[in-house]
This record gives sequence, structure tokens and C-alpha cells, in this order.
Amino acid sequence: MSGIKFYSEYDMACGWELEKIIEKINNESIELEWGITDLIDFYNVLKYINIERFSDHIIQETSIDLKTYEKKIKQKIGIFVGCHKKVFINLYDEVAFDATDDFFEVLESYKLYKEIEINNFRRFLEKENVHIYTVLKFKILTDYFNEAVKDVLLSDPRNAETILSKYLKEDDLYLPPSLSETDTLSLIDKYIDSPLVNLNELRKIINFPTNKGLSITDKIKLHAKRKAEEEEERIFNNETGIKSGVMISYPKDQDEAILFTMGDRTADIKVSRNWIEENLDYPTLWNNFIYLFGFVDGTMRLELDSKKSESSALESAFRPQAAHLYYQSTSFYYKEMLSDAEIYSYVNLLNVLGVRLEEMIEWFFDVYVKDEFEISDFIVQMPSREATYFEKCRTILPELDRILKQYNALIKDGMIDQELIQMSSLSFKIKDIKSFNSKKYVYSSSDWYKTASFLLFSDQSSIFYLPNKEEYKNFFKLIISEKLTRGDFKEYQLKRMQWLFDNNLICESNLGHVEFVDQRVIYVLKELYYKEVMSYWHYPEDIQVLIEELSGSNLVDFETSLFSRNEQDYLDYYLNKSKFTNGHDIRNKYLHGTNTNDKKQYERDYYSILKLFVIIVIKINEDLCIKEDRRQK
Repeated sequence: MSGIKFYSEYDMACGWELEKIIEKINNESIELEWGITDLIDFYNVLKYINIERFSDHIIQETSIDLKTYEKKIKQKIGIFVGCHKKVFINLYDEVAFDATDDFFEVLESYKLYKEIEINNFRRFLEKENVHIYTVLKFKILTDYFNEAVKDVLLSDPRNAETILSKYLKEDDLYLPPSLSETDTLSLIDKYIDSPLVNLNELRKIINFPTNKGLSITDKIKLHAKRKAEEEEERIFNNETGIKSGVMISYPKDQDEAILFTMGDRTADIKVSRNWIEENLDYPTLWNNFIYLFGFVDGTMRLELDSKKSESSALESAFRPQAAHLYYQSTSFYYKEMLSDAEIYSYVNLLNVLGVRLEEMIEWFFDVYVKDEFEISDFIVQMPSREATYFEKCRTILPELDRILKQYNALIKDGMIDQELIQMSSLSFKIKDIKSFNSKKYVYSSSDWYKTASFLLFSDQSSIFYLPNKEEYKNFFKLIISEKLTRGDFKEYQLKRMQWLFDNNLICESNLGHVEFVDQRVIYVLKELYYKEVMSYWHYPEDIQVLIEELSGSNLVDFETSLFSRNEQDYLDYYLNKSKFTNGHDIRNKYLHGTNTNDKKQYERDYYSILKLFVIIVIKINEDLCIKEDRRQK
């Protein structure tokens, strides 16, 4: 029987650990002669006993007097510690790898560290099977052996990875008090040049935020950036990376408006040039971003943004993730490559046909919103055709800000007062741009949703693995595709499925088949899981009624803004580094003169800015259309 381990009260392993505890009690293992493994096992038993629902279960299964048993455990731990306090550190080699945390916890809790000389602890830390990362989880140990821990940390550049994880709050760690910021920065700089440097760690250094208690200098960030470029070139030159690409063309002899094929990791997109040439009116040219290129879905949610559901569990485990980093999955990179190719090729084709996207933008605000929605006084001035790309970037970015400020003023005051807008020079945040429509977006807001969506849609939920049915990727796909009964599932699966039965998400039909209770609820859960947001006014009335009911039970939240949270993040990722340090920072680098002297980069940036303008126009048009539809009902 493997050792007993306490993870947390709500960990799914608790059931198995309780079974091991009950077996230990029934076998009277406490009466046997103890080794260090027994000490750690019973130290963990105490943690389970101190949780009422676990202690009740243990009593029910063993009929033991738990208070007396707990007292006996503490007595035996005290006797063992007393007998081994001088040599306790030497018992470490007998401890299993997954129990080393418990070993140090006992060392700290029973003050056994006071029996260890600092030089002996330094030699202990230098042992191959002792990991400094584990020691840093314990503040008292780290502080007590301050100099020894510091020396060991600085002896290996790879420990920079541990220090970075501490400052980025990825792990709950403590550093020795004598470790200065100069020591830390020197270690990070050495790590960058070390032979075992990790590309993901280099990206953490490059994108390290400013508010984490450690100030990584621009010089070190540049050092990391150059090293990362070397590593990326080495990886791809050795052909160990996965290559993909996009080809887009506009054949004249194609009947279909668009054809999309995928082969050998390369997307081949063919858009009918005849279709474009025969439909050069501005409304249709705008709609091509929606219906041909798919910048948004059927409910006008942005499709280009990063979504966690588009990553496998394996990819998520290896991708750098932190609140200050925009999550860049393989799927996201592919969508970026696709949308960049579409905007570049489409704009250039329109230029050949005598149409400028910049003029389409001006038309939308000068003519369309006035004719369709009786909104006047929008001012938008786009760059001229003759301007260089650098000049275009400098000229167009203030217009993006001006459009959003004018839209906010329109919502607040019912009109656009240019003099009032010009009175304020304050900057704004994308998340503060309002919407005309209340309850615009719906988000999940409960642990109930997290549990339900994991069991139903995650590829890590174990309840859908059945022999000869390996083609299904989650429980939802399995249930809608197969007629199954309880008897088709294993006992451990039924235990986890019981939550779905108890919460009225699945039931048994008259024929005994497992099925969904209310398809509408499953639909809402599915939308939130895969899209992370719902745009309330785009759904039929029965779904809206259900959403209201879920809101009344505090299972979902509403927000009123022009852009959804994901859309806000996508725009912030491009425009600034206030939220994501790995963003493009396009607005700030042209505003503050920190842009490169690279004409190709100016061109790339300009097309990226045009892409953002397209998104903004689509979202403003959608918001105004919803407002108009609601007014007419």
C-alpha cells in the first residue's frame, strides 16, 4: 500500500486516501514499530481526522474512538521525534519523493531544524536528491538557514527559474532575507547564458511585469530577447519545430465566394475575385469580414481572440501562463496568421480595385451611422494614400482613441459634443467603453458552472472513457451519440457522474438510458465553455429566459460594455502593455517614440491597426443594430 497523502479537503484523491486510512486502522498499523515513512503517514492521518466530514466517515467505517486514536498518534509522533531529533535529517534518504514536503513540514513544525548546524544543512542542501525548490516552501527553514539557502541558490543558474516562479506568483515560495535584488539579477543574467536555458523562461524574463517586487532591467530583458531569438533559430533550423502556413489567393474563375482547404498544416484559402469585383458596395465589402473571413461568429463574438478551450490539457501544461501574459496557444497563433493574411491580401486587392479600407472606415462614421441610426457629428480622419507606413501608424492611432471616446460620449449624453470631448485629455481603458444595451454579455460566475462544464466538456474528465468508444472527446459527445445505461460505466465513473444526476443535468429515461434533462441548460453551458461568453441579445427568447433564471440563482453574471472581456483583452494585447507584458504595445511605442527603425515593421503594424479598426466598426455596428431592434419591438 502506498503512503498516505493529504492534498486538500476537496481534492478528488481524498476518497482513496480515506480507504488507506481505514485499512491502517483495521490492521492496527499504529502498534507496529515505526520508521520515517510511518511517521509521515500518520502525520497526514491527523490532517484528515481534523476535517469533520472525513472523521465522521472514518468513525462510521471503523467504529473507532477517534479522539483516543488521535491522542495515540500524537504520542507516538512525539516519541519518534524525541528519539531521532539529533539524526532526523539523516532519515531524508528513506522518504519517497512525493513525501518530501511532509518531511520538511515535520522538520519545521517540531522545531527539529534547531538541532542542525548550518554547515551540515548546507551539505544536506547540496545532496543530489534534495531540491532547493522544496525547501523554499517553508519560511521558517529558509529564514533560519538564511546564508546556506542563499549560497545554494546562487551556486546554480538554473535556480533563476525558481526565483522567477516565486515573483510571478506561480508558486508559494520564500527567499532567504539576505538575497539581494543585485544577487537575483546577476543569477538571472547568468542563467540566460547557461547551456540549459529554457525558451519559456526566457520569455518570462522578456515579458516580466513591473509590479512584482523585482525590477528586471531593460538590459537583462534585451539579453534574454537576443538569446531567445538564437534558441528559436536553432530549434527551427534543426527542423524540430512544427511548421504551418497560410496561402490566400483570389481566382477569377471560382463560382463559390470562398473555398477553404487544409493540407500538410497549411491553410489554402481561395476567395472569388469575381465576387469581390461584382459587389464593391461598401456594406458588402464590410460584410466580407464577417461572412467570408469569419472575424466574428453568428452572435458577433470575436473569433480571433485566445480561448483556453482551444488548447489541449497537454499544451496548457507547457505554455507559459500568468495573469500578466496573454495566452498564446497554437490555435491562437494560427488564427493570427490567418487573419493577418486575410487583412493584408484583402486591403491590397481593394486598392487595386480603387477602394481603400480607410475610406470605408470614414464612410461608416460619416454616412452609414447618420443614414441608418441618425447619429451625426462623428469625426474620423484617416491617413492619406501617399503617407509612409510610419506616418500612417502615427496618424491612425489617435483616430482609434477618438472613435471610442466619441462613442462613449454618444452613449452617456445622447449626442457627440466635440468641444466637451476636447476638454479632456485623459486616457481611457478599452474595458470602460460602454454599450447602449444592458445585459450585453453573459459570463459564468460559480463553482457549479466549473464542475458542470468540466464533467461535461473537458477532455480530462474521466467519466467518458469507455471500451470501444475512444472516438469521443468528452462526456457530452458520448451521451448525444450513444444510447448508454448506468451499467456501461465503471463504479468510479458513476461516483463522479452522480454530481450530474444530483444537479439535475442528466437523468435516466424510461428505457434506462442516460440523457440530458434540459437541452437548453446544456446548450448554455456549452456556449460558455467553448466561447467563454454569450451575447445575450442574439439568442432566442427561451434561451434568454433561461439565462435570466440562471442569473437569479447567481450562476451567471451580466456585463454591459461594447466589447466582451475576451475582446477587451485582445485589443489591449495589441495596443498596450498595461495588462499583458507580452503584447504588441503598438499604441505606446508610436506615442512615446520607442518603435523600431524597421520599415517592414511599420507596414506590419499598420495592417494590425487596420484589423483593430475592422473589429471596432463591426462591434459598434452590432451594438447600434441591437439598440434599433429593441426599440422597434
